[in-house]
Amino acid sequence: MNHVIKYAESRDGIHWTPTGRICIQGKDESEYAFARLAVIHENDTYKMWYSYRGKHYLIGYAESRDGYEWIRMDDRVGIDVSPQGWDSEMIEYPSIFDHQGKRYMLYSGNGFGKTGFGMAVLIGG
Repeated sequence: MNHVIKYAESRDGIHWTPTGRICIQGKDESEYAFARLAVIHENDTYKMWYSYRGKHYLIGYAESRDGYEWIRMDDRVGIDVSPQGWDSEMIEYPSIFDHQGKRYMLYSGNGFGKTGFGMAVLIGG
């Protein structure tokens, strides 16, 4: 299973035209199953959070100036699995939103959310 994130365009959000252009892929064969991306445009920069599987499922982060070419910055995602508990084995499927001046991330925990889901708040951003 080698899922990657590809670029597509739409004029109405319903009908999409795939381009085949790969935006995010594994650094090597140990990373795969890229899925459930969330993209926002802020201060002339596109910001993307996504799930991927390496040793376990994690949330990654990338930025782009044009929406085509992306630079992975997974070390800047700001969240990792917990030492113990409902999200100690995996975190995945990020959903990003802003509310009352703060940025939030909803995400699933162990067992693809079977044991719970979390809400993280960006501090300092």
